[in-house]
Amino acid sequence: MLMTLLLMFATGLATTMWFVASRRRRTRLVRFSPERLPPIEESLTTLAGLTNGSVYRGNAAAVLQNGALFDAIERDVGAAQRSVHLETFVWTKGELERRTVELLCRRAADGVNVRVIIDAVGSNEADDDNLARLRRGNVELVMYRPPFRWNLRRLNHRTHRKLLIVDGEIGYTFGHGIADHWLGNGQDPDHWRDTGVRLEGPVVQGLQSVFMEHWIEESQAVPCGPGCFPTLQEKGSIAAHVVSSAAGDPVSSVSLLYSLAIACARREILIQNPYFVPGIDVVGLLREVVARGVRVRLMVPGAHTDNAFVRYAGTHLYAGLIDAGVELYEFGTTALHQKVVVVDGIWSHIGSTNFDERSLALNEEVGVGLLDARIARELGEAFEHDLQACRRITGEQWGRRGGLRRFAAWAAYQMHEQL
Repeated sequence: MLMTLLLMFATGLATTMWFVASRRRRTRLVRFSPERLPPIEESLTTLAGLTNGSVYRGNAAAVLQNGALFDAIERDVGAAQRSVHLETFVWTKGELERRTVELLCRRAADGVNVRVIIDAVGSNEADDDNLARLRRGNVELVMYRPPFRWNLRRLNHRTHRKLLIVDGEIGYTFGHGIADHWLGNGQDPDHWRDTGVRLEGPVVQGLQSVFMEHWIEESQAVPCGPGCFPTLQEKGSIAAHVVSSAAGDPVSSVSLLYSLAIACARREILIQNPYFVPGIDVVGLLREVVARGVRVRLMVPGAHTDNAFVRYAGTHLYAGLIDAGVELYEFGTTALHQKVVVVDGIWSHIGSTNFDERSLALNEEVGVGLLDARIARELGEAFEHDLQACRRITGEQWGRRGGLRRFAAWAAYQMHEQL
């Protein structure tokens, strides 16, 4: 009888885990014919169209590094007249949480419509008193997909999006969360390295639409009126597109965008990402572009990381990347957390999407692609500055690892589809 019960329990657990793990977007790499793909500066409509987006022209953008993001956010939210819409994954008790709650409550008291989406899992270390304070302060707050025993699949599908839209006219996307280690300037292990972007112009409507998707899903309310979708005038000369993904999508738009951008490269690709654990087919794609003469430089975290297991799983790919000709660097000062891709010094992507299967296939993500040489140059200069805190991983050095370490990395990588 006991064995029967144990067998039934094991079968039920295995079935549940299979159901949770199998509900994912498809990320299998679509093969590209290089001769049919124009350079990325000629491919913006293709990149946007294939990833369910549109090209917005006439935008202004400003790159914001590290804690400077919150200085800009506080200025814009402080000047809001109609609406503030914030969506985030991490929300942790501390000084930044206190500042954010005070600011949002003050603006709500001034009559601004403040709507906030916080992921129910990413906020497990929030101060419950501060969340209650938001609700008492007339901030409309929803928790994204609280897990329920009768719907475990919800536990696996999180919003990892980081968005702020002010008055429907100013938009932000970034890698930061609401936690104190995003303050400062990435100067030590207690202050992380990250990047965001502030946007004005028609592209902000695309970010607002992404926010509204989750707001309507979780609140069952449809916001409209001032501060939602105003008519936006051109603010600059940058062409931009928004890419997002949701759990129910048949194909991962964020995964497809990364693959398309890499395949379009003619000269150079820069990648900074905290969790580089994609499928092995991405290594094959990078090998193909390097063979065409493209210089690929990849920067990932070193010893300082908030998820050592994911980093260790990613090291399984190092040998193949180095053998392909990718220049591989580990950042040493603190946790490297920005999600930045720069192609050919003209196109850049900034947002929330990690280069792992959880972001590409499971999480809800958002990012913005920008066709602008100035932005690309600024991000490239930041990359060069970060290199000063990196060590390059070479084939000779990596080849000296012991067999046990190789096996452990291989074993960890076997779980990469859930990392």
